Amino acid sequence: MAERFVGKYRLLRRLGADGAVERHLAEHKQLGRAVELLCLAPDQDGASEAAAQLLREARVFGAATHRNVQGVVDSGRDDEGRPYVVFEAMRGQTLEALVADHPHGVEPTRAARLVVQILEGLRALHEAGVVLRTLTPADITLEPVAGEEELVKLHRVQGAALLADAANTPITHHGSIAHLAPELRRGEPGADPRADFFSVGVILRQLLTGRARGDDETLSDTARRAIARACAEDPEERFHGADGFLQAAVLLLPNAEVLEVEQIPTPLDPLSADLQYLHLRRITRHGPGNTLAGDSRMSLLPVLLTIEAVYRRYGDGVWAQLCERVENANSLLPGAGNTPVHLEKGVPVPLFAEILQAVDEIAGDGDLALVATLGEAVSQRGLARLCPDLPAPVRPETIVEGFRYIWSRISRHGEASSRWLGPASARLWVRGQPTPSLELAGWTAGLLRDALRQTGATEVEVLLIGAEALGDGRDLYGVDWRR
Repeated sequence: MAERFVGKYRLLRRLGADGAVERHLAEHKQLGRAVELLCLAPDQDGASEAAAQLLREARVFGAATHRNVQGVVDSGRDDEGRPYVVFEAMRGQTLEALVADHPHGVEPTRAARLVVQILEGLRALHEAGVVLRTLTPADITLEPVAGEEELVKLHRVQGAALLADAANTPITHHGSIAHLAPELRRGEPGADPRADFFSVGVILRQLLTGRARGDDETLSDTARRAIARACAEDPEERFHGADGFLQAAVLLLPNAEVLEVEQIPTPLDPLSADLQYLHLRRITRHGPGNTLAGDSRMSLLPVLLTIEAVYRRYGDGVWAQLCERVENANSLLPGAGNTPVHLEKGVPVPLFAEILQAVDEIAGDGDLALVATLGEAVSQRGLARLCPDLPAPVRPETIVEGFRYIWSRISRHGEASSRWLGPASARLWVRGQPTPSLELAGWTAGLLRDALRQTGATEVEVLLIGAEALGDGRDLYGVDWRR
Protein backbone atom coordinates (compact mmCIF):
# COMPACT_ATOMS: atom_id res chain seq x y z
CA MET A 1 0.00 0.00 0.00
CA ALA A 2 1.34 3.41 -0.99
CA GLU A 3 2.38 5.69 1.82
CA ARG A 4 0.01 8.56 2.52
CA PHE A 5 1.25 12.02 3.42
CA VAL A 6 -0.53 15.06 4.82
CA GLY A 7 1.71 18.06 4.44
CA LYS A 8 5.10 17.09 5.86
CA TYR A 9 3.69 14.19 7.91
CA ARG A 10 3.63 10.50 7.02
CA LEU A 11 0.44 8.76 8.23
CA LEU A 12 1.31 5.54 10.09
CA ARG A 13 -1.96 4.27 11.53
CA ARG A 14 -5.56 5.40 11.66
CA LEU A 15 -6.57 5.86 15.30
CA GLY A 16 -10.23 6.57 14.71
CA ALA A 17 -12.65 9.15 13.39
CA ASP A 18 -15.11 11.65 14.79
CA GLY A 19 -17.58 12.10 11.97
CA ALA A 20 -15.88 14.20 9.32
CA VAL A 21 -12.49 14.30 11.09
CA GLU A 22 -9.96 11.45 11.09
CA ARG A 23 -7.26 10.85 13.73
CA HIS A 24 -3.96 9.30 12.71
CA LEU A 25 -0.69 8.37 14.32
CA ALA A 26 1.85 10.07 12.10
CA GLU A 27 5.48 11.11 12.01
CA HIS A 28 7.36 14.11 10.73
CA LYS A 29 9.08 13.17 7.44
CA GLN A 30 12.43 14.71 8.32
CA LEU A 31 12.51 14.52 12.13
CA GLY A 32 10.81 11.15 12.57
CA ARG A 33 8.87 12.56 15.53
CA ALA A 34 5.66 10.70 16.37
CA VAL A 35 2.56 12.91 16.49
CA GLU A 36 -1.22 12.69 16.44
CA LEU A 37 -2.63 14.29 13.31
CA LEU A 38 -6.21 15.33 12.75
CA CYS A 39 -7.34 15.84 9.18
CA LEU A 40 -10.57 15.89 7.23
CA ALA A 41 -12.12 12.70 5.89
CA PRO A 42 -11.63 12.28 2.11
CA ASP A 43 -15.21 13.37 1.35
CA GLN A 44 -14.84 16.73 3.13
CA ASP A 45 -13.57 19.88 1.44
CA GLY A 46 -11.73 22.87 2.83
CA ALA A 47 -14.86 25.02 2.93
CA SER A 48 -16.95 22.59 5.00
CA GLU A 49 -18.17 23.14 8.55
CA ALA A 50 -15.87 20.28 9.60
CA ALA A 51 -12.90 22.29 8.31
CA ALA A 52 -14.03 25.34 10.28
CA GLN A 53 -14.44 23.20 13.41
CA LEU A 54 -10.95 21.77 12.99
CA LEU A 55 -9.48 25.27 12.80
CA ARG A 56 -11.45 26.26 15.91
CA GLU A 57 -9.93 23.32 17.77
CA ALA A 58 -6.44 24.42 16.76
CA ARG A 59 -7.19 27.86 18.21
CA VAL A 60 -8.71 26.41 21.39
CA PHE A 61 -5.99 23.95 22.30
CA GLY A 62 -3.22 26.15 21.00
CA ALA A 63 -4.27 28.73 23.61
CA ALA A 64 -2.76 26.84 26.55
CA THR A 65 0.60 25.21 27.22
CA HIS A 66 0.78 22.92 30.26
CA ARG A 67 2.27 19.54 31.11
CA ASN A 68 -1.25 18.16 31.74
CA VAL A 69 -2.68 19.33 28.40
CA GLN A 70 -1.98 17.67 25.07
CA GLY A 71 -0.11 20.31 23.12
CA VAL A 72 -0.73 21.55 19.60
CA VAL A 73 2.62 21.33 17.81
CA ASP A 74 1.72 22.33 14.27
CA SER A 75 -1.06 23.04 11.81
CA GLY A 76 -1.29 23.61 8.11
CA ARG A 77 -3.08 22.69 4.89
CA ASP A 78 -2.65 19.66 2.68
CA ASP A 79 -2.07 19.70 -1.09
CA GLU A 80 -5.79 20.28 -1.65
CA GLY A 81 -5.87 23.26 0.71
CA ARG A 82 -7.70 21.39 3.47
CA PRO A 83 -6.66 22.15 7.08
CA TYR A 84 -5.00 19.73 9.45
CA VAL A 85 -3.91 20.03 13.09
CA VAL A 86 -0.98 18.22 14.72
CA PHE A 87 -0.96 17.33 18.43
CA GLU A 88 1.72 15.66 20.50
CA ALA A 89 1.32 11.88 20.44
CA MET A 90 -0.37 10.21 23.41
CA ARG A 91 1.23 7.19 25.06
CA GLY A 92 -0.50 5.11 27.69
CA GLN A 93 -4.04 4.08 28.58
CA THR A 94 -7.06 6.31 28.82
CA LEU A 95 -8.74 7.03 32.12
CA GLU A 96 -11.76 5.25 30.65
CA ALA A 97 -9.71 2.04 30.44
CA LEU A 98 -8.49 2.49 34.03
CA VAL A 99 -12.06 2.84 35.31
CA ALA A 100 -13.12 -0.23 33.34
CA ASP A 101 -10.27 -2.23 34.90
CA HIS A 102 -11.31 -1.17 38.42
CA PRO A 103 -15.09 -1.61 38.68
CA HIS A 104 -15.05 -0.80 42.41
CA GLY A 105 -12.71 2.16 42.17
CA VAL A 106 -9.00 2.79 42.66
CA GLU A 107 -7.16 3.58 45.89
CA PRO A 108 -8.18 7.08 47.13
CA THR A 109 -4.64 8.48 47.06
CA ARG A 110 -4.25 7.48 43.42
CA ALA A 111 -7.66 8.95 42.58
CA ALA A 112 -6.72 12.23 44.25
CA ARG A 113 -3.37 12.45 42.47
CA LEU A 114 -5.05 11.95 39.12
CA VAL A 115 -7.80 14.50 39.82
CA VAL A 116 -5.26 17.07 41.05
CA GLN A 117 -3.48 16.80 37.69
CA ILE A 118 -6.77 17.01 35.78
CA LEU A 119 -7.60 20.20 37.67
CA GLU A 120 -4.15 21.68 37.11
CA GLY A 121 -4.59 21.12 33.38
CA LEU A 122 -8.08 22.62 33.53
CA ARG A 123 -6.77 25.64 35.40
CA ALA A 124 -4.30 26.32 32.58
CA LEU A 125 -7.05 25.95 29.98
CA HIS A 126 -9.45 28.20 31.88
CA GLU A 127 -6.77 30.85 32.34
CA ALA A 128 -6.25 30.71 28.58
CA GLY A 129 -9.98 31.29 28.07
CA VAL A 130 -10.86 27.70 27.15
CA VAL A 131 -13.80 25.67 28.49
CA LEU A 132 -14.05 21.96 27.62
CA ARG A 133 -17.77 21.44 28.40
CA THR A 134 -17.90 17.71 27.62
CA LEU A 135 -14.93 16.20 29.46
CA THR A 136 -15.13 12.40 29.96
CA PRO A 137 -12.61 9.71 31.00
CA ALA A 138 -12.11 8.95 27.32
CA ASP A 139 -10.60 12.42 26.92
CA ILE A 140 -7.85 11.81 29.47
CA THR A 141 -4.71 9.76 28.95
CA LEU A 142 -2.39 8.45 31.66
CA GLU A 143 1.22 8.35 30.54
CA PRO A 144 3.64 6.28 32.65
CA VAL A 145 6.64 8.21 33.92
CA ALA A 146 9.38 7.43 36.47
CA GLY A 147 8.53 4.69 38.95
CA GLU A 148 4.81 4.28 39.50
CA GLU A 149 4.01 7.89 38.71
CA GLU A 150 1.40 8.74 36.09
CA LEU A 151 1.20 11.89 33.99
CA VAL A 152 -2.33 13.01 33.17
CA LYS A 153 -2.93 14.53 29.75
CA LEU A 154 -6.19 16.21 28.80
CA HIS A 155 -6.51 15.79 25.09
CA ARG A 156 -8.68 17.03 22.29
CA VAL A 157 -12.33 17.40 23.34
CA GLN A 158 -14.90 17.90 20.61
CA GLY A 159 -17.08 20.25 22.63
CA ALA A 160 -14.24 22.54 23.71
CA ALA A 161 -14.53 26.24 22.96
CA LEU A 162 -12.98 29.57 23.72
CA LEU A 163 -15.05 31.17 26.47
CA ALA A 164 -15.57 34.24 24.34
CA ASP A 165 -17.12 32.08 21.59
CA ALA A 166 -18.86 29.44 23.73
CA ALA A 167 -22.36 30.77 23.08
CA ASN A 168 -21.80 30.42 19.32
CA THR A 169 -19.90 27.12 19.37
CA PRO A 170 -22.16 24.05 19.20
CA ILE A 171 -21.55 21.27 21.69
CA THR A 172 -20.70 17.95 20.09
CA HIS A 173 -21.35 15.63 23.00
CA HIS A 174 -19.84 12.20 23.11
CA GLY A 175 -19.66 9.48 25.75
CA SER A 176 -21.70 9.30 28.93
CA ILE A 177 -24.41 11.90 29.48
CA ALA A 178 -23.56 11.61 33.19
CA HIS A 179 -20.51 13.83 32.67
CA LEU A 180 -22.48 16.63 31.04
CA ALA A 181 -23.48 19.47 33.38
CA PRO A 182 -27.26 19.79 33.88
CA GLU A 183 -27.45 23.22 32.25
CA LEU A 184 -25.79 21.82 29.12
CA ARG A 185 -28.16 18.85 29.08
CA ARG A 186 -31.01 21.34 29.09
CA GLY A 187 -29.52 22.99 26.02
CA GLU A 188 -28.76 26.31 27.68
CA PRO A 189 -26.49 28.43 25.47
CA GLY A 190 -22.88 29.14 26.30
CA ALA A 191 -20.91 27.68 29.19
CA ASP A 192 -18.48 28.62 31.89
CA PRO A 193 -15.69 26.75 33.71
CA ARG A 194 -18.12 25.41 36.32
CA ALA A 195 -19.47 23.03 33.68
CA ASP A 196 -16.02 21.43 33.58
CA PHE A 197 -15.92 21.07 37.37
CA PHE A 198 -19.18 19.11 37.19
CA SER A 199 -17.48 16.65 34.80
CA VAL A 200 -14.45 16.33 37.09
CA GLY A 201 -16.70 15.69 40.09
CA VAL A 202 -18.28 12.78 38.23
CA ILE A 203 -14.81 11.52 37.26
CA LEU A 204 -13.70 11.66 40.92
CA ARG A 205 -16.73 9.58 41.90
CA GLN A 206 -15.89 7.06 39.15
CA LEU A 207 -12.29 6.78 40.33
CA LEU A 208 -13.37 6.20 43.94
CA THR A 209 -16.39 3.94 43.37
CA GLY A 210 -16.33 2.76 39.77
CA ARG A 211 -19.70 4.49 39.21
CA ALA A 212 -20.54 7.74 37.42
CA ARG A 213 -23.82 8.03 39.33
CA GLY A 214 -25.01 6.76 42.67
CA ASP A 215 -24.83 7.14 46.42
CA ASP A 216 -21.60 8.55 47.88
CA GLU A 217 -22.35 7.54 51.49
CA THR A 218 -19.56 4.96 51.57
CA LEU A 219 -16.95 7.65 50.83
CA SER A 220 -15.01 9.73 53.32
CA ASP A 221 -16.48 13.06 54.41
CA THR A 222 -13.87 15.02 52.46
CA ALA A 223 -14.50 13.05 49.26
CA ARG A 224 -18.28 13.38 49.63
CA ARG A 225 -18.01 17.13 50.10
CA ALA A 226 -15.76 17.59 47.08
CA ILE A 227 -18.09 15.61 44.82
CA ALA A 228 -21.26 17.25 46.16
CA ARG A 229 -19.83 20.72 45.60
CA ALA A 230 -18.50 19.96 42.11
CA CYS A 231 -21.71 18.22 41.02
CA ALA A 232 -24.21 20.69 42.46
CA GLU A 233 -27.26 21.11 40.24
CA ASP A 234 -26.95 24.89 40.47
CA PRO A 235 -23.68 26.16 38.91
CA GLU A 236 -23.63 28.93 41.53
CA GLU A 237 -23.01 26.28 44.21
CA ARG A 238 -20.10 24.58 42.43
CA PHE A 239 -16.46 25.48 42.81
CA HIS A 240 -15.91 28.89 41.31
CA GLY A 241 -12.36 28.13 40.12
CA ALA A 242 -9.87 25.30 39.88
CA ASP A 243 -8.03 26.45 43.03
CA GLY A 244 -11.04 25.75 45.23
CA PHE A 245 -11.50 22.26 43.79
CA LEU A 246 -7.76 21.64 44.13
CA GLN A 247 -7.93 22.50 47.84
CA ALA A 248 -10.69 19.91 48.22
CA ALA A 249 -8.87 17.23 46.18
CA VAL A 250 -5.58 17.69 48.02
CA LEU A 251 -7.37 16.83 51.30
CA LEU A 252 -7.51 13.26 49.97
CA LEU A 253 -3.69 13.10 49.75
CA PRO A 254 -1.27 12.25 52.57
CA ASN A 255 0.34 15.42 53.94
CA ALA A 256 2.99 15.28 56.66
CA GLU A 257 2.19 18.86 57.70
CA VAL A 258 -1.49 18.21 58.35
CA LEU A 259 -3.11 15.70 60.68
CA GLU A 260 -4.62 12.89 58.65
CA VAL A 261 -8.02 14.29 57.76
CA GLU A 262 -10.05 11.19 58.51
CA GLN A 263 -8.56 11.06 62.03
CA ILE A 264 -10.19 14.41 62.81
CA PRO A 265 -13.71 13.83 64.19
CA THR A 266 -16.34 15.53 62.07
CA PRO A 267 -18.57 17.72 64.30
CA LEU A 268 -22.21 16.69 64.53
CA ASP A 269 -23.29 20.30 64.03
CA PRO A 270 -23.46 20.86 60.23
CA LEU A 271 -22.21 24.47 60.41
CA SER A 272 -19.26 23.47 62.59
CA ALA A 273 -18.51 20.65 60.14
CA ASP A 274 -18.56 23.16 57.26
CA LEU A 275 -16.17 25.46 59.09
CA GLN A 276 -13.80 22.62 59.92
CA TYR A 277 -13.81 21.50 56.29
CA LEU A 278 -13.21 25.02 54.96
CA HIS A 279 -10.40 25.48 57.50
CA LEU A 280 -8.79 22.26 56.25
CA ARG A 281 -9.09 23.49 52.67
CA ARG A 282 -7.32 26.68 53.66
CA ILE A 283 -4.28 24.92 55.10
CA THR A 284 -3.65 22.68 52.09
CA ARG A 285 -0.69 23.54 49.90
CA HIS A 286 -3.03 24.47 47.04
CA GLY A 287 -4.67 27.23 49.08
CA PRO A 288 -4.34 30.77 47.75
CA GLY A 289 -2.53 31.97 50.90
CA ASN A 290 -2.55 35.57 52.05
CA THR A 291 -2.11 37.05 48.59
CA LEU A 292 -5.36 39.00 48.45
CA ALA A 293 -4.79 42.74 48.28
CA GLY A 294 -7.25 45.26 49.60
CA ASP A 295 -8.55 46.95 52.69
CA SER A 296 -11.91 45.63 53.85
CA ARG A 297 -13.37 47.51 56.79
CA MET A 298 -16.23 46.65 59.09
CA SER A 299 -18.36 48.62 61.52
CA LEU A 300 -17.15 49.06 65.08
CA LEU A 301 -20.39 47.92 66.76
CA PRO A 302 -20.25 44.20 65.76
CA VAL A 303 -16.60 44.14 66.84
CA LEU A 304 -17.44 45.57 70.28
CA LEU A 305 -20.38 43.17 70.67
CA THR A 306 -18.00 40.29 69.89
CA ILE A 307 -15.43 41.51 72.44
CA GLU A 308 -18.25 41.74 74.98
CA ALA A 309 -19.24 38.14 74.18
CA VAL A 310 -15.62 37.00 74.69
CA TYR A 311 -15.49 38.70 78.11
CA ARG A 312 -18.84 37.28 79.20
CA ARG A 313 -18.14 33.72 78.07
CA TYR A 314 -14.43 33.29 78.76
CA GLY A 315 -13.39 36.03 81.16
CA ASP A 316 -10.44 38.41 81.34
CA GLY A 317 -7.90 35.56 81.12
CA VAL A 318 -8.77 34.64 77.54
CA TRP A 319 -8.78 38.30 76.49
CA ALA A 320 -5.37 38.81 78.09
CA GLN A 321 -3.94 35.81 76.19
CA LEU A 322 -5.55 37.08 73.01
CA CYS A 323 -3.94 40.50 73.40
CA GLU A 324 -0.53 38.85 73.72
CA ARG A 325 -1.09 37.27 70.31
CA VAL A 326 -2.94 40.02 68.46
CA GLU A 327 -1.26 43.38 68.17
CA ASN A 328 -3.69 46.31 68.43
CA ALA A 329 -6.51 44.22 69.92
CA ASN A 330 -6.60 46.45 73.00
CA SER A 331 -6.86 49.52 70.75
CA LEU A 332 -10.46 48.53 70.01
CA LEU A 333 -11.64 48.90 73.61
CA PRO A 334 -13.65 52.04 74.34
CA GLY A 335 -11.15 53.23 76.94
CA ALA A 336 -8.24 53.16 74.49
CA GLY A 337 -9.24 56.49 72.97
CA ASN A 338 -9.51 55.24 69.38
CA THR A 339 -13.30 55.02 69.17
CA PRO A 340 -13.76 58.18 67.01
CA VAL A 341 -11.24 56.90 64.47
CA HIS A 342 -12.83 53.44 64.35
CA LEU A 343 -16.30 54.94 64.02
CA GLU A 344 -15.16 57.05 61.09
CA LYS A 345 -12.84 54.65 59.27
CA GLY A 346 -14.09 51.30 60.49
CA VAL A 347 -12.14 48.32 61.83
CA PRO A 348 -9.86 46.39 59.45
CA VAL A 349 -11.41 43.01 58.69
CA PRO A 350 -8.03 41.22 59.02
CA LEU A 351 -7.76 42.51 62.61
CA PHE A 352 -11.22 41.19 63.47
CA ALA A 353 -10.38 37.87 61.78
CA GLU A 354 -7.17 37.63 63.79
CA ILE A 355 -9.13 38.17 67.02
CA LEU A 356 -11.67 35.48 66.12
CA GLN A 357 -8.91 33.05 65.18
CA ALA A 358 -7.03 33.68 68.44
CA VAL A 359 -10.17 33.13 70.57
CA ASP A 360 -10.88 29.93 68.65
CA GLU A 361 -7.38 28.62 69.28
CA ILE A 362 -7.29 29.65 72.95
CA ALA A 363 -10.81 28.71 74.06
CA GLY A 364 -11.89 26.36 71.26
CA ASP A 365 -10.51 23.49 69.22
CA GLY A 366 -8.80 25.54 66.51
CA ASP A 367 -11.30 24.39 63.87
CA LEU A 368 -13.27 27.66 63.64
CA ALA A 369 -16.41 26.19 65.25
CA LEU A 370 -16.18 28.76 68.02
CA VAL A 371 -16.38 31.73 65.62
CA ALA A 372 -19.95 30.71 64.75
CA THR A 373 -20.73 30.51 68.47
CA LEU A 374 -19.53 34.09 68.90
CA GLY A 375 -21.72 35.21 65.99
CA GLU A 376 -24.68 33.58 67.71
CA ALA A 377 -23.81 35.30 71.00
CA VAL A 378 -23.79 38.70 69.27
CA SER A 379 -27.20 37.99 67.76
CA GLN A 380 -28.64 36.85 71.09
CA ARG A 381 -27.66 40.02 72.94
CA GLY A 382 -27.41 42.60 70.22
CA LEU A 383 -29.41 41.87 67.05
CA ALA A 384 -31.77 44.78 67.71
CA ARG A 385 -28.82 47.08 68.43
CA LEU A 386 -26.93 45.91 65.39
CA CYS A 387 -29.89 46.05 63.00
CA PRO A 388 -32.39 48.53 64.47
CA ASP A 389 -34.26 49.02 61.20
CA LEU A 390 -35.30 45.39 60.70
CA PRO A 391 -39.10 45.54 60.50
CA ALA A 392 -40.96 44.03 63.45
CA PRO A 393 -42.00 41.39 64.06
CA VAL A 394 -38.87 39.74 62.70
CA ARG A 395 -39.75 36.71 60.57
CA PRO A 396 -37.52 34.34 58.58
CA GLU A 397 -38.50 36.27 55.45
CA THR A 398 -37.24 39.43 57.14
CA ILE A 399 -33.78 37.92 57.59
CA VAL A 400 -33.57 36.59 54.03
CA GLU A 401 -34.94 39.67 52.29
CA GLY A 402 -33.10 41.99 54.67
CA PHE A 403 -29.70 40.33 54.31
CA ARG A 404 -28.33 43.22 52.26
CA TYR A 405 -29.22 45.57 55.15
CA ILE A 406 -27.82 43.16 57.78
CA TRP A 407 -24.52 42.92 55.91
CA SER A 408 -24.34 46.70 55.55
CA ARG A 409 -24.47 46.92 59.36
CA ILE A 410 -21.59 44.43 59.65
CA SER A 411 -19.21 45.43 56.85
CA ARG A 412 -18.52 48.46 54.70
CA HIS A 413 -17.43 46.37 51.72
CA GLY A 414 -18.88 43.57 49.63
CA GLU A 415 -22.15 43.17 47.78
CA ALA A 416 -24.81 41.14 49.63
CA SER A 417 -27.75 39.42 47.88
CA SER A 418 -30.30 36.71 48.52
CA ARG A 419 -32.37 34.28 46.48
CA TRP A 420 -35.31 32.13 47.46
CA LEU A 421 -35.20 28.41 46.62
CA GLY A 422 -38.52 27.62 48.26
CA PRO A 423 -40.90 28.85 50.97
CA ALA A 424 -38.43 27.94 53.73
CA SER A 425 -35.13 27.73 51.88
CA ALA A 426 -32.81 30.40 50.50
CA ARG A 427 -29.27 31.22 49.49
CA LEU A 428 -27.52 34.33 50.80
CA TRP A 429 -24.19 35.54 49.53
CA VAL A 430 -21.55 38.24 49.71
CA ARG A 431 -19.07 38.92 46.95
CA GLY A 432 -16.54 41.58 46.04
CA GLN A 433 -14.80 41.92 49.41
CA PRO A 434 -11.32 43.47 49.02
CA THR A 435 -9.96 41.24 51.81
CA PRO A 436 -12.47 38.45 52.45
CA SER A 437 -12.17 36.47 55.68
CA LEU A 438 -13.16 32.90 56.45
CA GLU A 439 -13.49 33.87 60.12
CA LEU A 440 -15.89 36.69 59.33
CA ALA A 441 -17.91 34.37 57.08
CA GLY A 442 -18.21 31.80 59.88
CA TRP A 443 -19.14 34.50 62.41
CA THR A 444 -21.84 35.80 60.04
CA ALA A 445 -23.23 32.27 59.59
CA GLY A 446 -23.60 31.95 63.36
CA LEU A 447 -25.31 35.33 63.60
CA LEU A 448 -27.75 34.36 60.82
CA ARG A 449 -28.56 31.04 62.48
CA ASP A 450 -29.45 32.65 65.80
CA ALA A 451 -31.36 35.46 64.08
CA LEU A 452 -33.53 32.87 62.31
CA ARG A 453 -34.11 31.02 65.57
CA GLN A 454 -35.25 34.25 67.19
CA THR A 455 -38.07 34.43 64.64
CA GLY A 456 -39.58 31.25 66.07
CA ALA A 457 -38.49 29.10 63.13
CA THR A 458 -37.60 25.52 64.02
CA GLU A 459 -35.01 23.09 62.67
CA VAL A 460 -32.95 26.04 61.47
CA GLU A 461 -29.91 25.07 59.44
CA VAL A 462 -27.32 27.51 58.14
CA LEU A 463 -24.50 26.12 56.02
CA LEU A 464 -21.39 27.88 54.76
CA ILE A 465 -21.14 26.41 51.27
CA GLY A 466 -18.31 28.54 49.92
CA ALA A 467 -15.88 31.20 51.11
CA GLU A 468 -14.49 34.05 49.02
CA ALA A 469 -11.34 33.92 51.17
CA LEU A 470 -10.56 30.48 49.70
CA GLY A 471 -10.87 31.59 46.10
CA ASP A 472 -14.58 30.76 45.81
CA GLY A 473 -16.68 33.27 43.94
CA ARG A 474 -18.38 34.45 47.12
CA ASP A 475 -19.28 33.69 50.69
CA LEU A 476 -22.33 31.49 50.09
CA TYR A 477 -24.78 30.62 52.87
CA GLY A 478 -27.49 28.01 52.61
CA VAL A 479 -30.40 28.64 55.00
CA ASP A 480 -33.30 26.27 55.66
CA TRP A 481 -35.88 26.01 58.41
CA ARG A 482 -39.31 24.71 59.29
CA ARG A 483 -42.22 26.99 60.07
